[in-house]
Amino acid sequence: MKRCVFAFVIIYLFNIIQIRSQEWVKITPTFNPKGNYNMSLGIFIDEDNGWFTETFPGRTWLTQDGGLTWYMQIDSSAVWSYNIEFLDCNYGWIIGKRISDYIPFLKRTKDGGENWEMLSLPGEFFVIDFIDSLKGFAGGDSIYKTTDGGESWEVQKFIGEERFGIYDIYFVDEQYGWAVGGNADYTDSGIILNTIDSGKTWQTQLPITFPLNAVCFSNILHGCAVGLNVFGGGIVLTADDGGENWQTINLPSPWLNDVVFANDSTGWVVGEYGYIGYTEDGGQTWTQVESGTDADLNRIVFVDSGNVGYIFGENNTLLKYDKTVNVVGSKCFSPYQFELRQNYPNPFNPTTTITFCLPEASQVKTEVYDLTGRCVAVLCDRHYPVGTYSLQFDGTALASGIYILRSRMISIENPGKSQVLTRKMMLLK
Repeated sequence: MKRCVFAFVIIYLFNIIQIRSQEWVKITPTFNPKGNYNMSLGIFIDEDNGWFTETFPGRTWLTQDGGLTWYMQIDSSAVWSYNIEFLDCNYGWIIGKRISDYIPFLKRTKDGGENWEMLSLPGEFFVIDFIDSLKGFAGGDSIYKTTDGGESWEVQKFIGEERFGIYDIYFVDEQYGWAVGGNADYTDSGIILNTIDSGKTWQTQLPITFPLNAVCFSNILHGCAVGLNVFGGGIVLTADDGGENWQTINLPSPWLNDVVFANDSTGWVVGEYGYIGYTEDGGQTWTQVESGTDADLNRIVFVDSGNVGYIFGENNTLLKYDKTVNVVGSKCFSPYQFELRQNYPNPFNPTTTITFCLPEASQVKTEVYDLTGRCVAVLCDRHYPVGTYSLQFDGTALASGIYILRSRMISIENPGKSQVLTRKMMLLK
Protein backbone atom coordinates (compact mmCIF):
# COMPACT_ATOMS: atom_id res chain seq x y z
CA MET A 1 0.00 0.00 0.00
CA LYS A 2 1.65 3.12 -1.17
CA ARG A 3 1.78 6.28 0.90
CA CYS A 4 0.06 6.02 4.25
CA VAL A 5 2.16 4.16 6.84
CA PHE A 6 0.79 2.50 9.95
CA ALA A 7 3.19 3.55 12.75
CA PHE A 8 3.26 2.05 16.21
CA VAL A 9 1.18 3.99 18.75
CA ILE A 10 3.45 6.54 20.40
CA ILE A 11 2.98 6.63 24.16
CA TYR A 12 4.08 9.96 25.53
CA LEU A 13 4.69 8.75 29.09
CA PHE A 14 8.39 8.29 28.33
CA ASN A 15 10.88 9.64 25.79
CA ILE A 16 8.41 11.57 23.62
CA ILE A 17 9.59 12.04 20.06
CA GLN A 18 9.08 15.67 19.08
CA ILE A 19 8.59 15.20 15.36
CA ARG A 20 8.12 18.87 14.54
CA SER A 21 11.57 19.71 15.89
CA GLN A 22 13.13 17.28 13.44
CA GLU A 23 14.12 18.60 10.03
CA TRP A 24 13.65 17.50 6.48
CA VAL A 25 17.11 17.58 4.94
CA LYS A 26 17.73 17.93 1.23
CA ILE A 27 19.81 15.13 -0.25
CA THR A 28 22.14 15.91 -3.14
CA PRO A 29 21.77 12.79 -5.29
CA THR A 30 24.37 11.49 -7.71
CA PHE A 31 22.91 10.35 -11.03
CA ASN A 32 24.36 7.92 -13.56
CA PRO A 33 24.26 9.48 -16.11
CA LYS A 34 24.52 12.98 -14.67
CA GLY A 35 21.74 15.46 -15.36
CA ASN A 36 18.77 17.42 -14.07
CA TYR A 37 15.76 15.18 -13.53
CA ASN A 38 12.17 15.52 -12.36
CA MET A 39 11.86 13.15 -9.37
CA SER A 40 8.19 13.87 -8.67
CA LEU A 41 6.92 10.30 -9.23
CA GLY A 42 8.87 8.27 -6.68
CA ILE A 43 8.55 5.53 -4.08
CA PHE A 44 10.66 3.77 -1.43
CA ILE A 45 9.89 0.31 -0.10
CA ASP A 46 12.47 0.53 2.71
CA GLU A 47 15.19 2.94 3.84
CA ASP A 48 17.56 1.86 1.05
CA ASN A 49 15.58 0.79 -2.01
CA GLY A 50 13.56 3.21 -4.09
CA TRP A 51 12.54 4.12 -7.62
CA PHE A 52 11.30 7.16 -9.48
CA THR A 53 10.01 7.67 -12.98
CA GLU A 54 10.07 10.95 -14.84
CA THR A 55 6.81 12.25 -16.26
CA PHE A 56 8.52 13.07 -19.56
CA PRO A 57 10.65 11.57 -20.88
CA GLY A 58 9.51 8.42 -19.11
CA ARG A 59 12.86 7.23 -17.79
CA THR A 60 12.97 5.10 -14.62
CA TRP A 61 15.65 5.20 -11.94
CA LEU A 62 16.74 2.94 -9.04
CA THR A 63 18.54 3.66 -5.77
CA GLN A 64 19.86 1.10 -3.30
CA ASP A 65 21.53 3.47 -0.86
CA GLY A 66 18.67 5.61 0.41
CA GLY A 67 18.60 8.06 -2.47
CA LEU A 68 22.26 9.06 -2.52
CA THR A 69 22.97 7.37 -5.88
CA TRP A 70 20.52 6.72 -8.71
CA TYR A 71 20.99 4.46 -11.76
CA MET A 72 18.82 4.57 -14.87
CA GLN A 73 16.88 1.32 -15.36
CA ILE A 74 14.68 2.35 -18.28
CA ASP A 75 15.97 4.83 -20.85
CA SER A 76 12.80 5.79 -22.69
CA SER A 77 11.93 9.09 -24.33
CA ALA A 78 8.89 7.67 -26.13
CA VAL A 79 6.39 7.69 -23.25
CA TRP A 80 4.79 9.82 -20.60
CA SER A 81 4.73 8.25 -17.12
CA TYR A 82 1.88 8.97 -14.71
CA ASN A 83 2.53 6.79 -11.69
CA ILE A 84 4.86 4.17 -10.19
CA GLU A 85 4.08 1.50 -7.59
CA PHE A 86 6.30 -1.10 -5.87
CA LEU A 87 5.22 -3.68 -3.31
CA ASP A 88 8.70 -4.90 -2.41
CA CYS A 89 12.13 -5.26 -3.99
CA ASN A 90 10.67 -7.38 -6.80
CA TYR A 91 7.13 -6.45 -7.83
CA GLY A 92 6.56 -3.07 -9.46
CA TRP A 93 4.31 -1.31 -11.98
CA ILE A 94 4.48 1.88 -14.06
CA ILE A 95 1.53 3.41 -15.91
CA GLY A 96 1.61 6.00 -18.66
CA LYS A 97 0.91 6.73 -22.30
CA ARG A 98 2.91 6.26 -25.50
CA ILE A 99 3.79 9.47 -27.28
CA SER A 100 3.53 8.08 -30.80
CA ASP A 101 -0.12 7.03 -30.69
CA TYR A 102 -1.36 8.13 -27.20
CA ILE A 103 -2.15 4.52 -26.26
CA PRO A 104 -2.10 3.87 -22.46
CA PHE A 105 0.27 1.22 -21.14
CA LEU A 106 1.27 -0.60 -17.98
CA LYS A 107 4.79 -1.92 -17.38
CA ARG A 108 5.27 -4.71 -14.85
CA THR A 109 8.43 -6.09 -13.29
CA LYS A 110 8.90 -9.15 -11.10
CA ASP A 111 12.64 -8.73 -10.54
CA GLY A 112 13.06 -5.21 -9.18
CA GLY A 113 13.16 -3.53 -12.55
CA GLU A 114 15.82 -5.61 -14.27
CA ASN A 115 13.17 -6.68 -16.79
CA TRP A 116 9.83 -5.11 -17.64
CA GLU A 117 6.89 -6.50 -19.60
CA MET A 118 4.47 -4.22 -21.44
CA LEU A 119 0.74 -4.77 -20.76
CA SER A 120 -2.23 -3.11 -22.43
CA LEU A 121 -4.87 -1.10 -20.57
CA PRO A 122 -8.61 -0.65 -21.20
CA GLY A 123 -8.39 3.10 -20.56
CA GLU A 124 -6.15 5.92 -19.41
CA PHE A 125 -4.88 5.35 -15.84
CA PHE A 126 -3.52 8.09 -13.57
CA VAL A 127 -2.91 6.09 -10.38
CA ILE A 128 -2.43 2.47 -9.29
CA ASP A 129 -2.56 0.88 -5.83
CA PHE A 130 -1.69 -2.80 -5.41
CA ILE A 131 -2.64 -4.74 -2.28
CA ASP A 132 -0.51 -7.76 -3.22
CA SER A 133 1.20 -9.11 -6.34
CA LEU A 134 -2.15 -10.00 -7.92
CA LYS A 135 -4.86 -7.69 -6.54
CA GLY A 136 -4.75 -4.02 -7.41
CA PHE A 137 -6.86 -0.96 -8.18
CA ALA A 138 -6.42 1.84 -10.68
CA GLY A 139 -8.01 5.20 -11.31
CA GLY A 140 -8.39 7.24 -14.45
CA ASP A 141 -11.48 7.74 -16.57
CA SER A 142 -13.03 5.06 -14.31
CA ILE A 143 -12.08 2.94 -11.28
CA TYR A 144 -10.63 -0.44 -12.24
CA LYS A 145 -9.61 -3.65 -10.45
CA THR A 146 -7.22 -6.45 -11.37
CA THR A 147 -6.81 -9.88 -9.79
CA ASP A 148 -3.99 -11.13 -12.03
CA GLY A 149 -1.24 -8.57 -11.43
CA GLY A 150 -2.41 -6.15 -14.11
CA GLU A 151 -2.85 -8.46 -17.11
CA SER A 152 -6.60 -7.77 -17.19
CA TRP A 153 -8.77 -5.05 -15.64
CA GLU A 154 -12.48 -4.82 -14.79
CA VAL A 155 -14.35 -1.52 -14.58
CA GLN A 156 -15.79 -1.14 -11.08
CA LYS A 157 -17.02 2.43 -11.26
CA PHE A 158 -17.63 4.29 -14.51
CA ILE A 159 -16.95 8.00 -14.14
CA GLY A 160 -18.07 9.07 -17.60
CA GLU A 161 -17.52 12.82 -17.30
CA GLU A 162 -15.40 14.49 -19.95
CA ARG A 163 -11.88 15.42 -18.74
CA PHE A 164 -12.76 14.16 -15.25
CA GLY A 165 -10.39 11.65 -13.66
CA ILE A 166 -9.52 9.72 -10.51
CA TYR A 167 -6.09 10.91 -9.31
CA ASP A 168 -5.54 8.87 -6.16
CA ILE A 169 -6.78 5.63 -4.59
CA TYR A 170 -5.99 4.38 -1.11
CA PHE A 171 -7.03 1.10 0.54
CA VAL A 172 -6.69 0.58 4.30
CA ASP A 173 -7.18 -3.14 3.70
CA GLU A 174 -8.65 -5.30 0.95
CA GLN A 175 -12.22 -4.20 1.78
CA TYR A 176 -12.08 -0.48 2.66
CA GLY A 177 -10.88 2.02 0.06
CA TRP A 178 -11.27 5.64 -1.04
CA ALA A 179 -10.77 7.43 -4.36
CA VAL A 180 -10.49 11.14 -5.11
CA GLY A 181 -10.27 13.18 -8.28
CA GLY A 182 -11.60 16.08 -10.27
CA ASN A 183 -11.72 17.90 -13.56
CA ALA A 184 -8.58 17.58 -15.67
CA ASP A 185 -8.58 21.34 -16.28
CA TYR A 186 -8.66 21.99 -12.51
CA THR A 187 -11.67 24.24 -12.74
CA ASP A 188 -14.72 23.65 -10.62
CA SER A 189 -15.41 20.00 -9.84
CA GLY A 190 -14.11 17.18 -7.68
CA ILE A 191 -15.23 14.00 -5.96
CA ILE A 192 -14.61 11.57 -3.08
CA LEU A 193 -15.80 7.98 -3.35
CA ASN A 194 -15.44 4.97 -1.08
CA THR A 195 -15.99 1.22 -1.04
CA ILE A 196 -16.45 -1.20 1.84
CA ASP A 197 -16.64 -4.37 -0.26
CA SER A 198 -13.28 -4.49 -2.10
CA GLY A 199 -14.52 -2.26 -4.89
CA LYS A 200 -17.66 -4.16 -5.89
CA THR A 201 -19.64 -1.00 -5.19
CA TRP A 202 -18.50 2.61 -4.84
CA GLN A 203 -20.48 5.39 -3.18
CA THR A 204 -20.02 9.10 -3.74
CA GLN A 205 -19.27 10.55 -0.33
CA LEU A 206 -18.80 14.15 -1.35
CA PRO A 207 -19.19 16.01 -4.65
CA ILE A 208 -17.14 19.17 -4.30
CA THR A 209 -16.32 22.31 -6.28
CA PHE A 210 -12.55 21.79 -6.37
CA PRO A 211 -10.27 18.95 -7.48
CA LEU A 212 -8.49 16.60 -5.05
CA ASN A 213 -5.06 15.13 -5.72
CA ALA A 214 -4.48 12.67 -2.85
CA VAL A 215 -6.20 10.78 -0.05
CA CYS A 216 -4.93 8.84 2.97
CA PHE A 217 -6.66 6.97 5.82
CA SER A 218 -4.88 5.87 8.99
CA ASN A 219 -7.75 3.47 9.79
CA ILE A 220 -11.26 2.83 8.47
CA LEU A 221 -12.55 5.97 10.22
CA HIS A 222 -9.86 8.67 10.14
CA GLY A 223 -8.80 10.10 6.81
CA CYS A 224 -7.61 13.17 4.97
CA ALA A 225 -7.74 14.42 1.37
CA VAL A 226 -5.88 17.37 -0.18
CA GLY A 227 -6.06 19.48 -3.30
CA LEU A 228 -6.68 22.95 -4.65
CA ASN A 229 -9.46 25.28 -3.51
CA VAL A 230 -11.39 27.74 -5.66
CA PHE A 231 -9.10 30.58 -4.56
CA GLY A 232 -5.98 28.82 -5.85
CA GLY A 233 -4.59 27.75 -2.47
CA GLY A 234 -4.22 24.45 -0.67
CA ILE A 235 -7.17 22.70 0.89
CA VAL A 236 -7.42 19.84 3.40
CA LEU A 237 -10.50 17.74 4.10
CA THR A 238 -10.60 15.56 7.24
CA ALA A 239 -13.02 12.86 8.35
CA ASP A 240 -13.38 10.85 11.56
CA ASP A 241 -16.33 8.70 10.56
CA GLY A 242 -15.07 6.92 7.47
CA GLY A 243 -15.99 9.86 5.26
CA GLU A 244 -19.67 10.25 6.05
CA ASN A 245 -18.85 13.82 7.04
CA TRP A 246 -15.88 15.90 5.93
CA GLN A 247 -14.48 19.07 7.46
CA THR A 248 -12.90 21.57 5.05
CA ILE A 249 -9.75 23.48 6.06
CA ASN A 250 -8.22 26.12 3.79
CA LEU A 251 -4.48 26.51 4.24
CA PRO A 252 -2.36 29.59 3.46
CA SER A 253 -0.37 27.36 1.13
CA PRO A 254 0.06 26.60 -2.55
CA TRP A 255 -1.64 23.74 -4.31
CA LEU A 256 -1.26 20.53 -2.24
CA ASN A 257 -0.17 17.34 -4.01
CA ASP A 258 0.08 14.58 -1.40
CA VAL A 259 -0.76 13.60 2.19
CA VAL A 260 0.36 10.85 4.55
CA PHE A 261 -0.61 9.99 8.15
CA ALA A 262 1.66 7.99 10.43
CA ASN A 263 -1.18 7.50 12.93
CA ASP A 264 -4.52 9.11 13.78
CA SER A 265 -2.92 12.37 14.91
CA THR A 266 0.39 12.83 13.07
CA GLY A 267 0.37 13.75 9.39
CA TRP A 268 2.17 15.61 6.63
CA VAL A 269 1.18 17.37 3.40
CA VAL A 270 3.38 18.56 0.53
CA GLY A 271 2.77 20.92 -2.35
CA GLU A 272 4.09 23.49 -4.77
CA TYR A 273 7.02 25.84 -4.10
CA GLY A 274 8.58 23.58 -1.46
CA TYR A 275 5.58 23.59 0.87
CA ILE A 276 5.53 21.04 3.73
CA GLY A 277 2.76 21.09 6.34
CA TYR A 278 2.62 19.14 9.60
CA THR A 279 -0.21 18.30 12.01
CA GLU A 280 -0.30 16.72 15.46
CA ASP A 281 -4.08 16.84 15.94
CA GLY A 282 -5.42 14.74 13.10
CA GLY A 283 -5.45 17.57 10.59
CA GLN A 284 -7.41 20.19 12.52
CA THR A 285 -4.44 22.58 12.55
CA TRP A 286 -1.34 22.65 10.36
CA THR A 287 2.12 24.16 10.77
CA GLN A 288 4.42 24.92 7.87
CA VAL A 289 7.80 23.17 8.12
CA GLU A 290 10.97 24.52 6.55
CA SER A 291 11.88 22.51 3.46
CA GLY A 292 14.97 24.34 2.28
CA THR A 293 13.73 24.38 -1.32
CA ASP A 294 11.28 26.22 -3.56
CA ALA A 295 10.90 23.28 -5.95
CA ASP A 296 7.44 21.77 -6.33
CA LEU A 297 7.03 18.75 -4.03
CA ASN A 298 4.82 16.00 -5.38
CA ARG A 299 4.99 12.83 -3.30
CA ILE A 300 5.73 11.87 0.31
CA VAL A 301 6.33 8.33 1.56
CA PHE A 302 7.28 6.86 4.94
CA VAL A 303 9.02 3.53 5.58
CA ASP A 304 10.54 1.70 8.57
CA SER A 305 7.28 1.85 10.59
CA GLY A 306 7.09 5.59 10.12
CA ASN A 307 10.65 6.32 11.21
CA VAL A 308 12.03 7.37 7.84
CA GLY A 309 10.38 9.58 5.26
CA TYR A 310 11.17 10.77 1.74
CA ILE A 311 9.73 13.63 -0.31
CA PHE A 312 10.11 13.67 -4.10
CA GLY A 313 10.09 16.87 -6.15
CA GLU A 314 11.21 18.59 -9.29
CA ASN A 315 14.76 19.39 -10.43
CA ASN A 316 16.72 16.66 -8.58
CA THR A 317 14.81 17.42 -5.37
CA LEU A 318 14.79 14.66 -2.74
CA LEU A 319 14.25 15.33 0.97
CA LYS A 320 14.78 12.82 3.76
CA TYR A 321 13.46 12.72 7.31
CA ASP A 322 14.84 10.30 9.90
CA LYS A 323 13.73 10.62 13.51
CA THR A 324 16.25 8.01 14.69
CA VAL A 325 19.37 9.88 13.60
CA ASN A 326 20.79 13.38 13.54
CA VAL A 327 22.40 13.30 10.13
CA VAL A 328 20.36 12.48 7.04
CA GLY A 329 21.85 10.66 4.09
CA SER A 330 24.06 8.24 6.02
CA LYS A 331 23.44 4.85 7.53
CA CYS A 332 25.06 6.00 10.76
CA PHE A 333 25.25 9.23 12.73
CA SER A 334 28.90 9.40 11.64
CA PRO A 335 30.93 7.15 9.36
CA TYR A 336 33.83 7.29 11.84
CA GLN A 337 32.26 6.03 15.06
CA PHE A 338 30.10 3.30 16.54
CA GLU A 339 26.45 4.32 16.96
CA LEU A 340 23.59 2.73 18.90
CA ARG A 341 20.17 4.07 17.91
CA GLN A 342 17.28 4.45 20.34
CA ASN A 343 15.05 1.39 20.17
CA TYR A 344 11.74 1.75 18.34
CA PRO A 345 9.01 1.74 19.39
CA ASN A 346 9.77 3.08 22.84
CA PRO A 347 7.85 2.49 25.09
CA PHE A 348 7.14 -0.98 23.68
CA ASN A 349 4.96 -4.04 24.34
CA PRO A 350 6.25 -6.68 24.01
CA THR A 351 8.76 -6.33 21.13
CA THR A 352 11.05 -3.56 19.94
CA THR A 353 13.81 -3.08 17.36
CA ILE A 354 17.40 -2.13 18.22
CA THR A 355 19.68 -0.80 15.47
CA PHE A 356 23.43 -0.17 15.58
CA CYS A 357 25.95 1.09 13.01
CA LEU A 358 29.54 -0.11 12.63
CA PRO A 359 32.27 1.97 10.94
CA GLU A 360 34.57 -1.07 10.80
CA ALA A 361 34.48 -4.85 11.26
CA SER A 362 33.89 -5.49 14.96
CA GLN A 363 32.94 -7.92 17.69
CA VAL A 364 29.63 -6.69 19.08
CA LYS A 365 27.92 -7.78 22.27
CA THR A 366 24.49 -6.32 22.97
CA GLU A 367 22.69 -7.02 26.26
CA VAL A 368 19.63 -5.88 28.18
CA TYR A 369 19.78 -5.19 31.95
CA ASP A 370 17.13 -4.40 34.52
CA LEU A 371 17.64 -1.59 37.06
CA THR A 372 19.19 -3.98 39.61
CA GLY A 373 22.04 -4.67 37.16
CA ARG A 374 20.86 -8.18 36.27
CA CYS A 375 21.38 -9.19 32.64
CA VAL A 376 17.98 -10.33 31.32
CA ALA A 377 18.89 -10.93 27.67
CA VAL A 378 21.90 -11.24 25.35
CA LEU A 379 20.82 -10.08 21.89
CA CYS A 380 24.09 -10.69 20.06
CA ASP A 381 27.73 -11.61 20.69
CA ARG A 382 29.58 -12.11 17.41
CA HIS A 383 31.60 -10.56 14.59
CA TYR A 384 29.93 -8.10 12.20
CA PRO A 385 31.34 -6.42 9.06
CA VAL A 386 30.93 -2.71 8.39
CA GLY A 387 27.25 -1.76 8.11
CA THR A 388 23.94 -1.22 9.89
CA TYR A 389 22.21 -4.04 11.77
CA SER A 390 18.87 -4.49 13.54
CA LEU A 391 18.02 -6.79 16.43
CA GLN A 392 14.66 -7.75 17.89
CA PHE A 393 14.05 -7.78 21.65
CA ASP A 394 11.02 -9.61 23.06
CA GLY A 395 10.02 -8.60 26.59
CA THR A 396 7.10 -11.01 26.92
CA ALA A 397 8.62 -12.77 29.95
CA LEU A 398 9.58 -9.51 31.71
CA ALA A 399 7.68 -7.13 33.95
CA SER A 400 6.85 -3.56 32.99
CA GLY A 401 9.58 -1.09 33.77
CA ILE A 402 12.75 0.62 32.57
CA TYR A 403 15.55 -1.50 31.12
CA ILE A 404 19.08 -0.61 30.05
CA LEU A 405 20.31 -1.53 26.60
CA ARG A 406 24.10 -1.96 26.53
CA SER A 407 26.18 -2.58 23.40
CA ARG A 408 29.97 -2.98 23.23
CA MET A 409 32.07 -2.81 20.06
CA ILE A 410 35.61 -4.21 19.83
CA SER A 411 37.54 -3.55 16.61
CA ILE A 412 38.65 -6.73 14.81
CA GLU A 413 41.78 -5.09 13.36
CA ASN A 414 42.61 -3.19 16.54
CA PRO A 415 41.38 -5.12 19.61
CA GLY A 416 42.52 -2.30 21.87
CA LYS A 417 39.89 -0.07 20.31
CA SER A 418 36.51 -0.54 21.98
CA GLN A 419 33.44 1.48 22.86
CA VAL A 420 30.37 0.93 25.04
CA LEU A 421 27.03 2.67 24.44
CA THR A 422 23.78 2.49 26.39
CA ARG A 423 20.13 3.44 25.90
CA LYS A 424 17.11 3.40 28.19
CA MET A 425 14.06 1.40 27.15
CA MET A 426 10.61 1.24 28.71
CA LEU A 427 8.40 -1.86 28.62
CA LEU A 428 4.72 -1.07 29.25
CA LYS A 429 2.16 -3.85 29.57
